[in-house]
Amino acid sequence: MPVVSGPVLDPGTQSLTCLLRVPDDLPIFRGHFPAVPIVPGVIQVAWAVELARSRGLASGPLVSISTAKFRRVLRPGMSLTARVGRGASAGQIQFIYELAGAVVSTGRFYCGSSHD
Repeated sequence: MPVVSGPVLDPGTQSLTCLLRVPDDLPIFRGHFPAVPIVPGVIQVAWAVELARSRGLASGPLVSISTAKFRRVLRPGMSLTARVGRGASAGQIQFIYELAGAVVSTGRFYCGSSHD
């Protein structure tokens, strides 16, 4: 996980906003890629799932990822703003990561027993 700071949970919108700092020593960097490490998209989604679960926005297993877009490379040492919140459908969670106001990645996934 990244280093999480300043989490603010808004019960009205059922969303979480926080800062994430990508550690320099994540084990994934040994294989992705040692000379020029980047955070894989699947790890970025996993972070959003963990953030949602840790703040009570999601429960149960990850059922599906309906969309994910990775627009900028995410590297060790970067600090991001993360927003994770419930979507319109049951079990739906949406996330967006931004770096200095520029979108890094976005996505939508479902947690729970199933979804239609």
